[in-house]
Amino acid sequence: MNRILIPLLIVLWSLLYSWFWNCERKPHCSTGEYDGNNTAVIMPDEPEVEVVEPASITEEEAAAEELLFEPLDVYFETAKASITRTEELDNFLATAKKYLAAHPDRKLNIVGHSDSDGTDATNDKLSLDRANLLKNVLVQDGFTAGQLITSGMGEKAPIASNDTPEGKAKNRRATVRLAD
Repeated sequence: MNRILIPLLIVLWSLLYSWFWNCERKPHCSTGEYDGNNTAVIMPDEPEVEVVEPASITEEEAAAEELLFEPLDVYFETAKASITRTEELDNFLATAKKYLAAHPDRKLNIVGHSDSDGTDATNDKLSLDRANLLKNVLVQDGFTAGQLITSGMGEKAPIASNDTPEGKAKNRRATVRLAD
């Protein structure tokens, strides 16, 4: 019996002494947090976190963003920088105007393009002129000039082959889209 009783008493005494040492001698035992100097560290209560729901986007705004992220191509005649207004263009511009008025930090990106007729220098200038012409049309329609970014690509980014008149007609364009 002594073989079992003495080790059992030693284990119980060790547990009782450990509890006394850790919980009675050191304050704030229930937190269990101590720094390296055997001093209790009182943990502050968890701050209440307020969950803020993101601003809900209306279906109209979602549709406007979807429309504005899809590039719109405005086409030009050969060697000209004049546009023909279409219903698609007017719809895009009306949506863009409402969206930019509600989101003054956003911008429209207007990139001019040309076909392969003419020299690179001429096409670069013509593509920039086309982008600036479209910007001027938009400013006249009530857009803020600071929300319109223009650039010209010349003949560097064709969307169709420049070997056919139809392909060249598709490449004479200015692309408008919501800037990322």
